[in-house]
Amino acid sequence: MRNDYYGNSKDYINRWVISYADFVTMLLALFIVMYAISVNDTKHLSAALKKTFNIEQVKEEETITTEQAKDATETETELTEPDTTEELYNNFKDKFADDTSLSVVKEKRGIIIRINDTMLFDEGSAIIKTEAKSTLEKIASELKEKENPIIIEGHTDSTPIKNEKYPSNWELSTARATNIIKYLTESGLISPKRLSAVGYGEYMPVSENISPEGRAKNRRVDIIVLSSK
Repeated sequence: MRNDYYGNSKDYINRWVISYADFVTMLLALFIVMYAISVNDTKHLSAALKKTFNIEQVKEEETITTEQAKDATETETELTEPDTTEELYNNFKDKFADDTSLSVVKEKRGIIIRINDTMLFDEGSAIIKTEAKSTLEKIASELKEKENPIIIEGHTDSTPIKNEKYPSNWELSTARATNIIKYLTESGLISPKRLSAVGYGEYMPVSENISPEGRAKNRRVDIIVLSSK
């Protein structure tokens, strides 16, 4: 009777192999997890687990596809969005074509309205000249309806300042940029949220400081209208 039982139940008795195989698989996964944690490499851990348990990477592929579609949409929007500085550049070129104290430069970051310091200020002073305010108002009238951020940069030449009020060209250039912003905002010409002031002193020249002409070019105020892109 006993011999018959074992003789007819071989399939049943050998089922321990299935449980043993499951145990070995789980043990292998445990070692993989422990190794991955020890080397602190989560990417290898994820790849190893997927390979061990034959997990499909459908979700990962869907995520990549979604991100690619998002990038493509953003790129398309950037290419089709009009650049408002192009219109402003043409307007300023026409409006100030005969003004020798002012020039308009187009750069990748936007446009620069470059004004000679002698038109705006007296030597060593940061007080805006009365006659210069009309020029600032003309500039502001073109910018008022736009939304582009605006940076006012003050620049000097390399000649040390001889003024008790401003110990260095840093203070003078910063005061000039700040006073222009103050005038534009207090006059209600441009929203203060769009404006910022920077003083560079003599450290951002556009010409060499070895001649009177070069130094005159470096003494300037740059009104930078940043590109909408």
